[in-house]
Amino acid sequence: MTTSSPKLAAKAKRQAPLRPNLAKDFLAKYKRAWETRDADLAASLFTRDARYKENPFGEPIIGREAIHDFWKAATERQEDIHFAVSSFFHSGYVLTAEWTCSYRDGSTGKQRQLAGMFFADFYGPQVRAFREYWQSRPL
Repeated sequence: MTTSSPKLAAKAKRQAPLRPNLAKDFLAKYKRAWETRDADLAASLFTRDARYKENPFGEPIIGREAIHDFWKAATERQEDIHFAVSSFFHSGYVLTAEWTCSYRDGSTGKQRQLAGMFFADFYGPQVRAFREYWQSRPL
């Protein structure tokens, strides 16, 4: 009888590289989650143990529940949200996207625009590691 190491078993479970339809489906759900402020939908895009790095200098947000709470807090004052992906690329298990988002701050009534990029490392149909970089400006 042969046994395999835990590393080999983990590699075997990884699944096939990201397919174009999965990348497009993820982007559509990410857009819908942000525009509708749906923290449940946003959290469902990530694995239970996902690492979400919203700030390159900050600590990662770890786990689906923490990502849910982050999204809920980050979008609760955003109104009239418009999210768009201008370009994306996927290779292997990684999806990279350049995006913009405009919204009205519900507490001040002022318009804001964000522009950024993210790198999403997939494990099957969900993201296990996510890093984003963005800038914000008033409109």
